[in-house]
Amino acid sequence: MSKCYIIAGGEFDGFYDQIKEDDLVIAADKGYEYVKEEGLKVDFIVGDFDSTSLPDSENVIKLSPIKDDTDTKSAMKIAQEKGYEEIIIYGGLGGRESHTISNIRNALEFKKMGIDVRLKAKNKELIIIEDELFQKYEDNYYVSIFALSEVAKGLTIKGLYYELDNYDMEISDSLGVSNETCGRDFTIKIKDGYILIIFEKK
Repeated sequence: MSKCYIIAGGEFDGFYDQIKEDDLVIAADKGYEYVKEEGLKVDFIVGDFDSTSLPDSENVIKLSPIKDDTDTKSAMKIAQEKGYEEIIIYGGLGGRESHTISNIRNALEFKKMGIDVRLKAKNKELIIIEDELFQKYEDNYYVSIFALSEVAKGLTIKGLYYELDNYDMEISDSLGVSNETCGRDFTIKIKDGYILIIFEKK
């Protein structure tokens, strides 16, 4: 399945995926500087360019600085319009905390529209699920789980250090923080609602 990669303007510590021919690459505002550093071919450059200079390129979409959406969300909307159902965002974590929270909220909004969004960095990855995630064991890392619904019902965790069976996790619940891999494949299931899963390498 083709993917859309968005390089945003938050903290950036490198690009770690292999871009295929049918994939889409969008730089959001300052993310264009990161794209140039990595030598990536970019399909669109979008932003109000309040934090960097306007690129001299034909594929620039210049936004008004007075707008409802962040530059990153505008890039996500382009991916949606182009029919992409998987979006991977680099540079969407760190930097201004308000932007990190905004990116998580945007990921939830798009998940509800059937579009999977991942926020990635070198040692961290965030995803949202509404059903089941099976993960093969590859490395040791922390796995934290937070409800994004008022109640995420029927949370079951198998194969991590701390397991759960049919647990109803409220949005204020911090029980899911800092679980750990333990040398096994693992499964996280949810019956109803949405959960945020954060992978952090040790």
